[in-house]
Amino acid sequence: MKRETLSILVLEPNPLQCDLIKMALIRHSMNPIICDQPAALRQQLAQHLPDVLLVDTYLPGQNGLDLIEQLNSEVLLKRTKVFFISSMAFPEIVQKAAKMGASGFLIKPLNPDLMAARILSCFGRSGELTN
Repeated sequence: MKRETLSILVLEPNPLQCDLIKMALIRHSMNPIICDQPAALRQQLAQHLPDVLLVDTYLPGQNGLDLIEQLNSEVLLKRTKVFFISSMAFPEIVQKAAKMGASGFLIKPLNPDLMAARILSCFGRSGELTN
């Protein structure tokens, strides 16, 4: 049985980006959970079991791609779709994300409606707003 509301865990250190992402997800009837510290990610994943993890490729003291690569072998990400977000969409970074099995790669500055549509499409849902 599908959940009506998708749960989206957002690992983004920039507070302004977090606010933009959170507002966009809420606007599209998704449930955002914000995590601004890579060290807290495992705990957040275990606690919330999100449908989607949105993770920035550039994190304080750590590379988001490397972090997800470490987590891919753990049970925590088995049922979670991973989307990377970055202002650095160099081909090698996008290719590495794809090889890791990422469901998507979103380029900053984010288009909130496009972001929501890409996430929803992974679940066979429309990205159109409903009122």
